[in-house]
Amino acid sequence: MTAPVEIVTPCGNRLGEAPVWIAEQNALLWIDLPTGTVWRYDAGAGSVTSSVLDVPAPLGAIARTEDDSTLIVTHRHGIARFDITTLATAAFADPEQGRDGVMYNDAKCDRTGRLWAGTSHVTEADPRGCLWIIDRGSARLADAGFAIANGPAFSPDGLTAYFSDSAARKVFTYTMNATDGAPHSRHLFCTFSESDGMPDGLTVDAEGCVWIAHWAGQRISRWSAGGRKLDEIAIPSHHVTSLCFGGADLGDLYVTSAWDGLDADARKDTPASGHLFRLRPGTPGIAEPRVRV
Repeated sequence: MTAPVEIVTPCGNRLGEAPVWIAEQNALLWIDLPTGTVWRYDAGAGSVTSSVLDVPAPLGAIARTEDDSTLIVTHRHGIARFDITTLATAAFADPEQGRDGVMYNDAKCDRTGRLWAGTSHVTEADPRGCLWIIDRGSARLADAGFAIANGPAFSPDGLTAYFSDSAARKVFTYTMNATDGAPHSRHLFCTFSESDGMPDGLTVDAEGCVWIAHWAGQRISRWSAGGRKLDEIAIPSHHVTSLCFGGADLGDLYVTSAWDGLDADARKDTPASGHLFRLRPGTPGIAEPRVRV
């Protein structure tokens, strides 16, 4: 696939992640994990601002809620709500309850308004992370045994979840019960080679295809719902972390990136690592749901 990739802003994030499109504001939010910073790009004005949250870093993800003024943020020790205007935070959920050596990481809202939040081992070495489903603050365990939990993303009909087990270089699917949304029947969706990097953030487009960001892979890739790789697009960053659709027609694909862990030579080879990118892949996304609070 040929799609010109532009730098939206040379933000130089150490570890940019979790882009979220705010349609009514024509704006994109994303985070820089280690610095605890939320970034905002106003697509109309072309301006960029950032704010540091008063929660323990690193952050893991942000997600919209049914309340326009409130977002969800996962952080080192739990999951909080924060007010977009005042940046005030309040506890939302903490299913790990301080379990040693574990931190909260990526999170997304499913099609019914539940938050799926992954946890990871703090040194990303042991498979101690879990996948939790949180509905209005009440949590239940969906799966466990991951060193680095990333994604997830959900099919347009809401009956399939896609999830990155990054350290294992695998993406899994879960079939969800149509009655209560309980996940079951985990299956292998795809496997990455060492040259591919590791699967990181995920999103789904209007055709039901899955887009995957490649950490240490300098690319994003598009896969059919059946797990067949359809295409890939080079991104001028060593680490590509996550992606989401935005713009008035949801035809823009925003891509976050990172320079975390790169030595001087690698940073010289990919000087745009950590910037925010945008492209138009030809297939739009779909409007994402909001977390029930």
